[in-house]
Amino acid sequence: MRNVSRTTLSLIALALALAAIASPALARNTRTGTHVARAAGNPANGKKLFASSGCGACHTLKAAGAKGSVGPNLDKVKPALAKTVKQITSGGEAMPSFKSRLKASQIKDVAAFVFKSTH
Repeated sequence: MRNVSRTTLSLIALALALAAIASPALARNTRTGTHVARAAGNPANGKKLFASSGCGACHTLKAAGAKGSVGPNLDKVKPALAKTVKQITSGGEAMPSFKSRLKASQIKDVAAFVFKSTH
């Protein structure tokens, strides 16, 4: 009985530790009531980079005051975080790659801003 108690306590401690680690990485989506992964970048810096990198010349994004029409309307598309990071990094279709213009951390910042603004 004593071994079962230790095992049970160990499992409870592990579950609590995992919950504590996971909590900061989740945010509650008030619109849908679901949990979504919190973006790993800095959305405030991403907003500045979105403007200074010229993203608004092609994309519409209400949070940035952008009304571009060459690229997709990000408010309508609501791209996933990982897809946004990949698109900014690699480019595709008419969009150029920003890998040589922005650091990886800056790309994450822009993606975090887009994600936070659209979800």
